[in-house]
Amino acid sequence: MSEHFPVIGIALGGGGARGLAHIGVLKVLQRAGIFPRLVAGTSMGGIVGAMYARGLSAEQMEATVQRAIRSRTDILRAIDLKITQTGFVRGARIYDFIADMIGPEMTFAKLHRPLAVVATDMNTGRAVVLDSGRVADAVRATISVPGVFLPVELGAMRLVDGGMLNNLPVDVVRRMGADVVIAVDVLPNFQANTPGQPPVVAPLRPRRALRAYSELWNAVNIMISASTQMQLQQWPADVLLRPELAPDLDILFGFDRSREAIAAGEAAAEAALEQIRALAVTSNS
Repeated sequence: MSEHFPVIGIALGGGGARGLAHIGVLKVLQRAGIFPRLVAGTSMGGIVGAMYARGLSAEQMEATVQRAIRSRTDILRAIDLKITQTGFVRGARIYDFIADMIGPEMTFAKLHRPLAVVATDMNTGRAVVLDSGRVADAVRATISVPGVFLPVELGAMRLVDGGMLNNLPVDVVRRMGADVVIAVDVLPNFQANTPGQPPVVAPLRPRRALRAYSELWNAVNIMISASTQMQLQQWPADVLLRPELAPDLDILFGFDRSREAIAAGEAAAEAALEQIRALAVTSNS
């Protein structure tokens, strides 16, 4: 009887502040001695994935986030408004924050683990997998929510948030060579709901937000949920984690609730840990 250790990959989904739950998942895996070798991320999943691929521990990630963002005031300081026809936030301060965490000149080739992040090219309407060049540029592209952040110009492409087309990139990490894929989805999955019946999964309800803002994000999340479900049917994950996050944990302004999000990620990973352990080691005669 010999043991075979499969290549484990992790796909980290987009979801703004809700994506801080990814840190909690990685914290539990780290404690269990399970370190995914391949990483793919979209939007916030791209930020956390980049920190992990850079070699930061889950504790270092948590400390970095909590040091940088303690309140909504800190969030507003990170936003450099520049109202244009294509977006409100220029993104220079957020780019600096990302570059400080990862290293301004850090390239994909120099990372401790292979990483890919997903963006959307507005010129062609197609998903783009970024896995070369400067990591900070790719991460800045994958978080660029259309209409909020200015697009990132990269060659002939105008890149925005990858969540529009592939919010949970299981297919990407599978193509990178993963035998076992752990996927973490931090947005609502509405497939359990029945029209006309009370929802099992509630839509997101940001606190103190304009109704138009809430309705817009709910519409976007409905589309992302349907798209993610179709993607998972074609590219199923071996372990799918959906942390239990409060509906009022806002995508854009919920970063001051990092402890809550991280704890939800920990709970989801702990609940699936035995399944993950079983997949991490398979026995061959």
